Amino acid sequence: MRAALYLRVSTQEQTENYSIEAQRERLEAYCKSRGWVVYNAYIDGGYSGANMDRPALQQMLADLDNIDVVLVYRLDRLSRSQRDTLTLIEDYFIKNDVAFVSITETLDTSTPFGKAMIGILSVFAQLERETITERMRLGQIKRAEEGFAAMGGDYDPAGYARQDGKLIIKPDEAEHIRTAFDLYEQLLSITKVQRELKRLGYSVWRFRRYRDILANKLYCGYVSYAGQHYRGQHEPIISEEQFERVQALLSRHRGHNAHKAKQSLFSGLIRCGRCGEPFVSYHTSKSKYGVYRYYICRAKRFPSEYGQKCENRTWNVKRLEEIVQHEIALITLDKEMSERKSKRIDYNKLIKNVDTKIERILSLYADGEIDRTALDRQIEKLNAEKNRLIRERREYEESKAKQISREELERYRIDLAAADFETKQAIVQKLIKSITINDKSVSIEWFF
Repeated sequence: MRAALYLRVSTQEQTENYSIEAQRERLEAYCKSRGWVVYNAYIDGGYSGANMDRPALQQMLADLDNIDVVLVYRLDRLSRSQRDTLTLIEDYFIKNDVAFVSITETLDTSTPFGKAMIGILSVFAQLERETITERMRLGQIKRAEEGFAAMGGDYDPAGYARQDGKLIIKPDEAEHIRTAFDLYEQLLSITKVQRELKRLGYSVWRFRRYRDILANKLYCGYVSYAGQHYRGQHEPIISEEQFERVQALLSRHRGHNAHKAKQSLFSGLIRCGRCGEPFVSYHTSKSKYGVYRYYICRAKRFPSEYGQKCENRTWNVKRLEEIVQHEIALITLDKEMSERKSKRIDYNKLIKNVDTKIERILSLYADGEIDRTALDRQIEKLNAEKNRLIRERREYEESKAKQISREELERYRIDLAAADFETKQAIVQKLIKSITINDKSVSIEWFF
């Protein structure tokens, strides 16, 4: 009998009793006791048994014409997957008249009992693997819920170093990241951010690294696992409000050439109120009057691409910019008046008052002054009030994070009149969600 010895050990199992040397010694002794000749030893060191993508295993399957029996130390050395185990035995070994023997479980596929036991034990091998995977997953979730970053990989996230399982800020990289966030809000282009960082003397990273950092909630104090975010124990590098502002700007990046500033201040923002198509910009040159720039509905600019030419009005670029500046001025005035009238609600105090009432009701019940029915009714009412206040507080905080102060609006209005194009572009992208044009009517949807 020509015997093939299959030996496998994962990296974790090198320290256990499944080392390659231990397996080989047992298998060779078994062959000697049976008078079998060892054809070859196929060794997969450091490979998981979760799949069949293992070089030595694949080589052994290619050599089955020269093999009479395959030996393993234990069934899970061949595979930890029930499906893969049955596939190897039924579709490869049995079809090629090759017996399979697991010396620890004393299983032999040449007997009906051995075939039945192989199927049963392979179920338990897969169960063990899935149990380990589930435990690891639950452990990672628990770790994330406690505010610790995932420990996968052999590198630390930019801006942090690991110390005793915790993330500790690296001051030089943290300052680099803060500057990158600030510059992106101004320039709206990672390429321009890289250029400016280089001018400021920073060691510039790759484009993709900046893109990942700008979109990573780790830097405003969160950790994540399996798509869920949890409040972290590490110190944030930027504020949560700034992170949300940057996400809004990133979501609107449409992949335009990052090396060229858009010459149209409202490019990608204007929609036609008649046909719904976007407005595009174009310019005409006249020797006497210079260059005139316009925004025009795409269905009017390129009528051959549409079934019908749009007749919406064409707008002068300068005139539209003046309207936006005027609208910002009006909003600034409205905010000044509303800020004078508005009074800040102290939701924390109101919630604390409800908690005090709940404690008082419980004390009355404990003293026997009210019965259980009255207690349940009052507690239900107070909990409903508390949940309402908590919901209103959350909505208020979310709304406040999106708000822009009157002073900021006034500064933006001034900059739109006097600043360079890139500054104007950054202001527009931050303030305006969309502009709808319907003949002489201009409707602006703001982000705040």
